[in-house]
Amino acid sequence: MPDENKNLYLFEAIELRKEYDCRIKLMEELLAEENNGNEGLFSSREEDEKEPAPGFDAKKIEMGLKNQKIKRMKLNQAVQEANFKYQIELDGESITIAEALDLRKNLLEDLKSISRKVIGSAYKRIIHKEKRDIVKNPRQPFQKTYDSYTDTIEKIRDIITSIHIANHNNIVTFREE
Repeated sequence: MPDENKNLYLFEAIELRKEYDCRIKLMEELLAEENNGNEGLFSSREEDEKEPAPGFDAKKIEMGLKNQKIKRMKLNQAVQEANFKYQIELDGESITIAEALDLRKNLLEDLKSISRKVIGSAYKRIIHKEKRDIVKNPRQPFQKTYDSYTDTIEKIRDIITSIHIANHNNIVTFREE
């Protein structure tokens, strides 16, 4: 629900941007289909020809596509401005939503490498030689890597929760037309 000035909340703007993306994708596919005609790699002269169906107007679709792209660009700019404008509290520190989004992205990347470390630290390798076994212990203790993994997941949850709250409390200066 837009605010009293008919501006959208940040979460609404993000959902509207997704809607615009879906519409743009469909319009581009419609126009690509019309432009392809029978000139495909597997086409043959025996195939049926394609003609626009009643109610389909490629010119209208082209104009609609152009308008949707402009609206999406304006909306995206408004969302980005809001992301840099609004602050959230995280670990006693005030950061912008944009910084929080970057932090979340980096932590998700870190989580992949930490996960590999946890798996690597869970087992020791035993190499069987002729008369003796060689035991190679993991480089890092399992509990330390597992705790690091758990801490990272909790940080990600805190960031996502803070971003979610900010998205429902802050307004984007964009009016849906």
